[in-house]
Amino acid sequence: MQSGEQDPQRQEEEREDDMAGGDLGYGLGRKPGGIYEKGVKPQNPDGLGLAPAARLRRVSSHGSASFKWTAYTALHTVFQKSLPQDKRPGYWRLNSEDVMYDLSTEELKQRLQEVEEEAEFLRSELEVTQRQLEGKYEALKILQSRAVFDKATTHTKTLLQKSEERNKVLEKDVNALQWEIAFNQVQFKNIEQSWKEKYQRVCSENETLNVTLEANASQLQELKLENSSLNQQHLELLAMLNVKEQKMFRESVPPSSSGVREGTALELAVLGACSCSVSGGEPCPCAKSAAASRTQVLQLKQELDTQRKWKEEAFVMADAFRIAFEQQLKRRTDQTLRLMEADPFLRKETSKAKKVNGEAGALTMGQKLKGMLGSSADCGKLEALDDPVEILRMLVDLVCVSISLLALCPAEEVASNLNVAGNDLLLIN
Repeated sequence: MQSGEQDPQRQEEEREDDMAGGDLGYGLGRKPGGIYEKGVKPQNPDGLGLAPAARLRRVSSHGSASFKWTAYTALHTVFQKSLPQDKRPGYWRLNSEDVMYDLSTEELKQRLQEVEEEAEFLRSELEVTQRQLEGKYEALKILQSRAVFDKATTHTKTLLQKSEERNKVLEKDVNALQWEIAFNQVQFKNIEQSWKEKYQRVCSENETLNVTLEANASQLQELKLENSSLNQQHLELLAMLNVKEQKMFRESVPPSSSGVREGTALELAVLGACSCSVSGGEPCPCAKSAAASRTQVLQLKQELDTQRKWKEEAFVMADAFRIAFEQQLKRRTDQTLRLMEADPFLRKETSKAKKVNGEAGALTMGQKLKGMLGSSADCGKLEALDDPVEILRMLVDLVCVSISLLALCPAEEVASNLNVAGNDLLLIN
């Protein structure tokens, strides 16, 4: 019964042992250094808290208790074989035949201490192997990266070469631009210095010109004062001269501005002809008023001449309009006579009109003229007149008045009036 019960118990212990399945530090397919959840195993019911490597199992058979030691792993055996003989810890194993009362507490403590030492040794060995594996893993990574870099395509290599060439070209361009910037800065400094010198030169020239301008302005003021004094002396000397001497002086002066010269000459003549004795050499107020009146007389004479010229031009225009009106009137009368002679139909109409007028009643010549001329101021006089001579005189007077009015009218009104007058004369004929 004991052997049948121990076989499944051993299988469970081998499954629970991490190193029983041939795990060489990867943790059943897990990488070293990884973080994984650790399953919580049930504690020993005895409450001793022993390590899994030194787990004691209590087996009850017929009321007797026995302890069994678990088997060591293959890795521990490999490490133990590789170690020298003096460093190997002593093996001990509890057989199923051993009983609880055969072992003393000292032996149990000694065996527990040996198990703890062995566990510490295994832990240190595990750390060493883990470090070695980590180093190998890093070396493997480096080798893989080198292999990937060696197996890079030609396209990437050409791209790298092109990028290096571009970098070289850009470095050359940057160096050239830096040299140009430095050269431009030097040139800018030189230009700035030259412009500063020019500005200072211009400022100094401006100061000298201002000084000369002030000197010229003072000289001009002095010359103006001298000119005013000389003009005053000139006027005084001319006032002291006689009329003949002034006339001789006027003749000797060159004729530049004639209007101004005549006015000044007249003023000087009047001022010199004054017999009032005034102290200070200045002319008296009566002489000044006389000179002003002389200038006004000259202006009025000039205006009178211009008015005469305008009057002559107006008469010439009136004569021209009168001659044109007479010529047009004569032309219209000739045309009407030719038409009357050439067209017999008009003669028949005139004869019929005479018959109708005779039947209606004999009208006087004044009434006929009134009907042709329309409503005017002189139509009443024509209606009262019966003598043909008086009627002709009245018509001549009207024509003269119309000619005088046409002479003063514009060209368009003249043409319209001439057309109306010609039509009236044709109707009279």
